[in-house]
Amino acid sequence: MNMPRPSIDEMYQLVDELYDGNATSSNLARIESLILQSPRNLQAYVERFDFHCELLEQADHQPAELAALNVLHQSVLTTARRENHQQWWRGLLLVVCTLLVAAGMGWAFYSAVFSRIPVGTIASLSTDLKEKSSLLELGQVVHLRETISIRAGIVSIQLPEVMVDLIGPGSVRFERQGLSLSRGTVIATVAPKGIGFTIRTPEVEAMDLGTEFLVRHQPGEGSYVSVRRGAARAQQLDWRGEPVKVLDLTTSRAARFQQSDGVAKEVEYSVNDYLLVERSRGGIQRLSGAIRTNSGVPASLAGNQLTTPNHLLVIPEREVTLDSDLTVTSLSGPVTIPAGTAVGSYLIHYDPTFIIHSAPRGAVTFSGEIAAIIASSAELNITDPLFGLLQTQYESQSFRELELDEDEVRVSDDRKTVSFFFGITPPELLDEARILVVHRRP
Repeated sequence: MNMPRPSIDEMYQLVDELYDGNATSSNLARIESLILQSPRNLQAYVERFDFHCELLEQADHQPAELAALNVLHQSVLTTARRENHQQWWRGLLLVVCTLLVAAGMGWAFYSAVFSRIPVGTIASLSTDLKEKSSLLELGQVVHLRETISIRAGIVSIQLPEVMVDLIGPGSVRFERQGLSLSRGTVIATVAPKGIGFTIRTPEVEAMDLGTEFLVRHQPGEGSYVSVRRGAARAQQLDWRGEPVKVLDLTTSRAARFQQSDGVAKEVEYSVNDYLLVERSRGGIQRLSGAIRTNSGVPASLAGNQLTTPNHLLVIPEREVTLDSDLTVTSLSGPVTIPAGTAVGSYLIHYDPTFIIHSAPRGAVTFSGEIAAIIASSAELNITDPLFGLLQTQYESQSFRELELDEDEVRVSDDRKTVSFFFGITPPELLDEARILVVHRRP
C-alpha cells in the first residue's frame, strides 16, 4: 500500500535536519515513529540517508569511518531483506536502531572533523520570506555544508563569482564545488571565473559552462534544468549517483530528468521561470540594513496602499534603452544620459504606519553605475510613464518626495551603492526616490 506523500516528505525533512546538525530528541523520536508505521517510511529514510552520503562522497573523499558506517548500513539492509515473514518486525527494529545510531555517529564525526568554512553571504531577502527554522539576515555568512531552507519568498546568496537565488519553498546545501538541491528552485548567475559551479539533485548534476541557469527539483517529481544564456552540462544520475547520460544545453534550452523511469530529454524552454527573481532583484547585487525586495508586482504604490512599517522597499521597475538623450533633475542637479544607454530604474519606497518609532536605515548595491537619483515629486511624476511598472498605480501627490532637511541619501565613491535614511513627518509618511542605473552603455 502506498503511503501518503506528506509522510514521505516529512521523513526527507527530518533526515535533512539530522545531517544539518539541527535534529532534536523529538526529531529522532519522530523518525522512529514514522519507520514503525510503514515499511515505505523506512524506505524513504534509507533513500534520504543514501542521498546525503552520496553528496558527502562527491564533496570530499569519504573518511574511513563514514565508509565503514555505509558498509554496515548496506549490510543491515541486506540482512533485513532476507528475514522471513515471522521475523520481519524483529529485523525491522534492528534496522531502525542500527540506522539511527549510524546516522548519529556519522553526524557527530562529520561535525567534529569539518570546520565551518565560510563560502558566501546573504545578499538579498524578499518581504514575503518565510524561513523554515533559523532566522536569515542580510550579510549573514553561509558556511560549507550549511543548509538553507525556506517555506516561501526568495533569498539570494552571493558566493565567489556566483549569485544564487533560492525560490521557496526550497532547501539547498552548500558544497565545495556548488550546492545540492533537495527541493525547490535555484537560479545561478555565474561570472566567467566561476565556470564549473555545479547544482546537484538526486536525478541530475548540472554544471555551469559560463551561464545563467535554473534547476528545479521536487521529491518524486524529478528535476528540470534550463539555460537562460550561455551553456550548461546536465548529467543524468542513476540511483547510485553515477552519471548515465549527458545533455549539453545552450541558451533558451531546457531538459527534464526522472530517475524512476530513466527519462532524460529536452523539453520546452520557458523564460517565465526567471521572471520572479528578475522582478524581485533585477540588477541589485546586494542589500544591507533594513531594506528588502518585493517578490511580486505591486498593484498600487499610492499612499497607505503598500505599507512598510519596519523596512525600506526597493522595487525594480523597467529597463529602457534610450532612443534619445534623457535629461533629468537629480539630487545633484541636471543629469543627461546619452541615447543608446540601457537604463534600469529602481524605486525606493517607504510608507510606514503611525506606530513606527524610528525610521530604518538601508543600502543598495547595484551591478551597474548609478546615473541619477530622482527625489522630487515633479520629476518622479514625469519619469513614472517612462520607467514605472505598467500594472502599478503610483502616487502623484507632492508628499511622495523626499524632504531633504530630514531625509538622507548618500552615494558611494564608485557610484554603485546608495544608502538611505528617511525621516518621519506626519500626517503623510510616504517617501520615495527613483534610482537610475546604467545596465549597458551605447
